Amino acid sequence: GLAPPDEQRPPPAAAAAPAPARALALRGAPAPARRPPAAGGRLRLPGGVGTAKKALDKSSSEYRVRRERNNIAVRKSRDKAKQRNAETQQKVLELSSDNERLRKRVEQLSRELETLRGIFRQLPESSLVKAMGSCA
Repeated sequence: GLAPPDEQRPPPAAAAAPAPARALALRGAPAPARRPPAAGGRLRLPGGVGTAKKALDKSSSEYRVRRERNNIAVRKSRDKAKQRNAETQQKVLELSSDNERLRKRVEQLSRELETLRGIFRQLPESSLVKAMGSCA
């Protein structure tokens, strides 16, 4: 027979999401960005709903074609992951370098500030009063 209407509908997004994502959604935090489907733009329902797996003979040409396509997709995915990793490592190096440069600049400016404060402390009070009077 037919399943009741509730069982035919896919579950709401919050219920289908893993527990941490669901908890974030409940708190009003933005949900993590979802990747587009990898299956050539075809959406797959969870649990294989709506698609029947047909058993393929391992010696069939269709099986070999599917395996070859899958191997290509796996290689492409791994290459992409390696590329992303390399880009991330490069970004880490750049940011570390920027960080070090900025730390040195802070040190330099701190030393400069201390020097200027020392000079300022040595000025006689009378020159400060005159300087303040000329600003007004």
